[in-house]
Amino acid sequence: MAKQNLTPDGVADKIKEVYALPTVDRLAEAVAIETGFKTWVSDNFNLDSTQVAYLTGMDSTVSANYGANCAIAFRDKLGIALITPTPRDHSTKWLKLNNNIVMATNGTGAKQATGSLTFEIEYRD
Repeated sequence: MAKQNLTPDGVADKIKEVYALPTVDRLAEAVAIETGFKTWVSDNFNLDSTQVAYLTGMDSTVSANYGANCAIAFRDKLGIALITPTPRDHSTKWLKLNNNIVMATNGTGAKQATGSLTFEIEYRD
């Protein structure tokens, strides 16, 4: 798979690419992002030095959560989007995950996942 830029369009293109894979390969991508979110992102996106530093410094609990949620989305082909506003001077960058995934099971235990994930970069003073 080709590396994409870490932009809203690049994320959309990467998700389309992952979802177009044969099921076994898509499920392998789900395992990869679940077990190594930071590595998966660096392997699949062109990152500048600032983005590498941000990703490297990301708290491990947060990156594990992001990976687990992305894996659910990959397995069930749910939407994943990135929103990036214009940076503001003298503000701190935050990456937040808006999780709209709903997991349900029926009487026999069959799983159904619906919804989507939105990663949003926000700048706080």
